[in-house]
Amino acid sequence: MADIVYLALLFIHIISIVVWMGATILFVSVLGPSMRRLNPASRLDLFKAMGPAYQRNITSSSTIAIAAGLILYAYITQVQSSLAPTSQGMPWILAGILLGLAAYVISMAVALRANRRLLELASQNPAGAEPPPQVQLLQRRLLLGGGISAILLVLALLSMVIGANL
Repeated sequence: MADIVYLALLFIHIISIVVWMGATILFVSVLGPSMRRLNPASRLDLFKAMGPAYQRNITSSSTIAIAAGLILYAYITQVQSSLAPTSQGMPWILAGILLGLAAYVISMAVALRANRRLLELASQNPAGAEPPPQVQLLQRRLLLGGGISAILLVLALLSMVIGANL
């Protein structure tokens, strides 16, 4: 019989990771490059519109993913060890955990920090006005942090899938 706690944690973990990865990859691969084609004032206006949603989405989905993943790991290693991966798979799972935590730290410390500062500058800048010079640097930092996070998340996903299947 399926363990309902395990399935619920796994479901929450996977759904929140899909949302986190999806938003990160969409921003890095589509929205960020598209914003470069806009003039600086339009870019900042667009950012005013989508920045708060990006902030909420990444903050909530990444925090839920990490929390559910760590609780899931504790559950399968401490409570229901029959669900734990094999001894060959466990190092892959641990590598995935470390990569996921690194992606979380970079998301929070680099990407979302730049996002918050951009939102502050955008709120101080009148619509259509020329943005301050630091906006371009912060936008690059946001894309760089998002890109590194996306790469780490893909590597974490691959590691977890390998570990779960060994």
